[in-house]
Amino acid sequence: MPRRWVPAIPPDDTGVLVHGPLLLSQEPGIRAELDHVQAHGQPAGLMLHLHLHLHAETAARHLPAGPRVDSNSVGVGAEGSKPVLRVALNDLADQVHPKTYSTRTFEDTATGEARLTMQVSYWIDELPADGRAHLSISWPQAGLPETARTLVLALPDR
Repeated sequence: MPRRWVPAIPPDDTGVLVHGPLLLSQEPGIRAELDHVQAHGQPAGLMLHLHLHLHAETAARHLPAGPRVDSNSVGVGAEGSKPVLRVALNDLADQVHPKTYSTRTFEDTATGEARLTMQVSYWIDELPADGRAHLSISWPQAGLPETARTLVLALPDR
């Protein structure tokens, strides 16, 4: 049985870029992109930076209305919902919870529609022995079905 991710504090340094931009999934009104992945040596781990782009109407229906009491809950209604990221590497396979989160609303100049960009960072407190990280992202409440991708990381020699 796989171990579960243990909450950990990410390092303060900037790390080394090991993977660049990648479109993870796109559906009408929502798009999930991997912006970049950084590898860190001490403590060892990966920082994954994702961007989610939503129509403002979709965001208003599904994002939490205010601060959450339980940041690990996934639900719909007054508390809203959130994207779910699962990561598998080495003998670990589990949902990963955001370490940082920010949103920005803007107007699409081409369409005049209000849009929202959500930037989310996730810390994985281990480096993959084989250089691969398996990601699965979903947000069914907002119209993003589960999509899986395998990243081949350009890890520095250890």
